[in-house]
Amino acid sequence: MFKTYCKTALKYLWHHKAFSAINIVGLATGLCVCFFALLYVNFELSYDSFNKNADSIYRLVTDVQTQTGIDYQSTSAPMGPALQAAFPEVKASTRIFLDNLIIQKDENNFADETIAYADGSLFDVFTLPLLNGKPSKALEAPYTIVLSETAAKKYFGTDNPVGKTLLLDGKFPAVVTGLMKDIPYNSHFRVDILVSMSTLLKEWNTNMATNWTRFGFYTYLLLPENYNIDKLSSRLHTFIDQHIERSVTKYTLALEPLRSVYLYGKSRGSRTGSSVHGNINNVYIFSIVSLFVLIIGAINFINLATAFSLKRAKETGVRKILGASRKQLILQYLIDAFVLSLAAYFLACILCFLLLPLFNNVSGKVISQSIFEQPLYLLLLFCIALITGLFSGIYPALFLSGFQPVASLKGRLIAGFKGIEIRKALVVTQFSISIILIVATIVVYNQLDYMRNQDLGFKKDHMLVIDFHFNERILAHTEIVKQQLKEIPGVTFASIGSAVPGKANRKLSLDIENNNGDMVKADWDLYAVDKDFLQQYNINIVAGRNFSPLIISDTTAAIIINEAATKALGYKNPAEAIGKRFAQKGSSGLITGVIKDFHFRSYAEDIQPLAIKMSPWFFTFITLNVSSNDISETINKIEHTWKSIAPGLPLIYNFSDETYDAQYKDEARFGKLFICLATIAVFISCLGLYGLSAFSIAQRTKEIGIRKILGATSLNIVNNLSKDFFKLVLLAIIIASPLAWILMHKWLESNYAYRISISWWVFITAGIIAATIAFLTVCFHTVKAATANPVNSLRTE
Repeated sequence: MFKTYCKTALKYLWHHKAFSAINIVGLATGLCVCFFALLYVNFELSYDSFNKNADSIYRLVTDVQTQTGIDYQSTSAPMGPALQAAFPEVKASTRIFLDNLIIQKDENNFADETIAYADGSLFDVFTLPLLNGKPSKALEAPYTIVLSETAAKKYFGTDNPVGKTLLLDGKFPAVVTGLMKDIPYNSHFRVDILVSMSTLLKEWNTNMATNWTRFGFYTYLLLPENYNIDKLSSRLHTFIDQHIERSVTKYTLALEPLRSVYLYGKSRGSRTGSSVHGNINNVYIFSIVSLFVLIIGAINFINLATAFSLKRAKETGVRKILGASRKQLILQYLIDAFVLSLAAYFLACILCFLLLPLFNNVSGKVISQSIFEQPLYLLLLFCIALITGLFSGIYPALFLSGFQPVASLKGRLIAGFKGIEIRKALVVTQFSISIILIVATIVVYNQLDYMRNQDLGFKKDHMLVIDFHFNERILAHTEIVKQQLKEIPGVTFASIGSAVPGKANRKLSLDIENNNGDMVKADWDLYAVDKDFLQQYNINIVAGRNFSPLIISDTTAAIIINEAATKALGYKNPAEAIGKRFAQKGSSGLITGVIKDFHFRSYAEDIQPLAIKMSPWFFTFITLNVSSNDISETINKIEHTWKSIAPGLPLIYNFSDETYDAQYKDEARFGKLFICLATIAVFISCLGLYGLSAFSIAQRTKEIGIRKILGATSLNIVNNLSKDFFKLVLLAIIIASPLAWILMHKWLESNYAYRISISWWVFITAGIIAATIAFLTVCFHTVKAATANPVNSLRTE
């Protein structure tokens, strides 16, 4: 008997291909979105959970309170070891220092890599398995490195890399002492190359090892399981007072649980970079919107199933006359629904399998390699599909099977069906959500376009930036190097400095005179530049002067600040700051110039105070103005000249505009995500409208025939049938517009210091898009009904 039921169900679905396809695709799309939402949310919430001791690991951070504001910093080199020595409950501590180095095997195999200087204890704290090498020895000696599987394959292919040598920054040979598994993508720091901390602190920069206020290190503590963290946190105040004077600047240490660093921790770092961080609000938004899409898809499935089941009224009557019991009819309808929902489930699995690479690409990270990595999610989708099938089958099963055969054969049940108002409410809800998503998509992309095309206060086009990684030969002959590069055809200007807009930069701690004549502490961003930097980047001086090669004291006793810095010091206008004093690390001088504020960070952030000095020992970037006539040829000539300027050092370059725009990659991905969700929501909403129009027109078949006989034209009938649906879409626009404005206004306000205003045309555009799509959806049924032969419409008895 069960086999017969299944055959009957398949036969019915096959005979109604359009209905079956629409219903299956709608539910499958909702299930697919649900699956990817589960993957994304689980991935975002799982950061650093791969570590066996994740619940016992804490990140040590520092808040630096000065008289000009709070600077959120990481830690200094001596903090971790000193804290472990002072508190026995600290089982282990480790430090990492993120940086960029040129890693080179030979002249044809090199790259500018993000690396981490790390203590050997890194493997005691974090779960980073070594495939080859001893964890206790791998990062012990200077000039030793550990490669991930990806890095090992990149530089050595399938050979065992342990014992082999790579060149750091073109001149320091380093021995590979370990091979580790790739750090998982859900780690708040992720690098492919670890360099021993002793390389940095014992060979390259010995002063950092004992400097308590030179930040940039990420320090992690391993504490006992179930340890009361408040016991240690309450003693950090006394600990830091013993090592750093708190007379003016206040240093506050805090412990962040490892699991909360990614979503809740502040971005902390300097020129050496910062660990990645997420946005818990985006996780909420993605979860809620995806849930709405699933709900819309499921309810659409139920509505379409119930609407089309009414076409089986006569079939039900015939079955009952031939002796079918109500129980048998109920079972048949339920099996029909389950077959349909299972087909949707299997299609959803296929879609998930095919779209997974695209999903990883849009999200910007490898969230999952295979859909079978999370079998529980597939089981959950299966349950959702079955429940949806159950609800879609119960109503028609109980409703149709309960009618008398004569009524079923006469079609009287259609006139008595009262669910149309619920369907209309659903369509309004669906299109309201769709319009909100369309508005959100437009706003996100307008904000991104606004940030990309605003006047940033500096020039960034046709600027080629070379990172020479503090090469001593270049630092010793900066003017000669610049002149050599400017002689290349296509290169029109050159400058040198420690930073470029859009990249993380160093911090400068100094004492500086405020508007009351007091010397106050400040921790500001620092640009160390030469005399040509401001001119090259078209950064305007609003008071005072630029650095001059004719004034020798400018290299040590002059400083230029931006307008934001003058405001932080209390000056009413920039000119008041000229000639005021500053002191920094034993040297002192005067403020010689004030520049107009420019966005050296993302346009999403407020412009922070900036100090500019001529400090050649910080120089690492050469910026070249290149003409746009033949950029590739110009680059070839630069590469040829570079070999004579810095033999053995590969040419590492990028373009300033690309570097700056890279800051908006998260917003771009967020925009792509919204486009996908908005498209899917509109698509499923159209399925709901399709079902409602099909059902509504089926109810009015005789009315349409009578109207045509009485002289109504096809256009009259199309207008008459369509206006009801347009009323629903118009109501959705009225409901969605204020909600969309409130939501997107709050989103802009909470994320962007400089933002667009949401114009009225955004809502008009979203409404037109929704109305056009609705019209095209309804047109199929209305035109078909309007052009049908009225005799056929009336011949229903």
